[in-house]
Amino acid sequence: MNDANEIKVRLSCPTAKYLLKELLADDYLLRDKEIIDLLHSALQRNKESMICSTHSKIVIDEHCRIFMPEYSHKEIKMPFLPKTVYLFFLLFESGSEFKNLYNYKEQLYHIYQVVSREKNLESEKLRRSLENLVEPLNNRIYEICSLIRRELACVVPEDLLDEYTITGKWGGLHQVRLERSYVHLHEDISQKLQMRFEDLECK
Repeated sequence: MNDANEIKVRLSCPTAKYLLKELLADDYLLRDKEIIDLLHSALQRNKESMICSTHSKIVIDEHCRIFMPEYSHKEIKMPFLPKTVYLFFLLFESGSEFKNLYNYKEQLYHIYQVVSREKNLESEKLRRSLENLVEPLNNRIYEICSLIRRELACVVPEDLLDEYTITGKWGGLHQVRLERSYVHLHEDISQKLQMRFEDLECK
């Protein structure tokens, strides 16, 4: 049987945070030298990482799944259309005004085909969906960007969220401001998109 000093308790993050706040509200504990030393040691140990380990790579694998490995091992899941829009803005670093997205409808169409791996695609239905997306007089693109931001907010630190999401002023230029050295697109996906975009230029 383990010694009492060796017992480890597994708590969820919210529960642990609540208990820690309750303990730190106890003036008696805050006068305890051992507690003070433990807190000081923990703060010193994490000080460098809190300052420097801020950004994560965006990894898009061969199945077009999105990961941010420095933040979480879990896939950042999105429906095909939001993922298409996010990938578009990652690929087109200079961004676009939403009212001009109509000019990129074919690029969005081909990105969608790669993202969905051409599963259950109904060409006319997809094109109608993209027409609705790029129509300047509706707010569909804003709804999609809100969904993307909501999914990213689950893993990206709040102070960096604006770098990873699609941002811009209403009616103005929108883009993902993240330094592109953090974006890692799988070679197979990159080649498929490059071939499709080159075919567009030849038409």
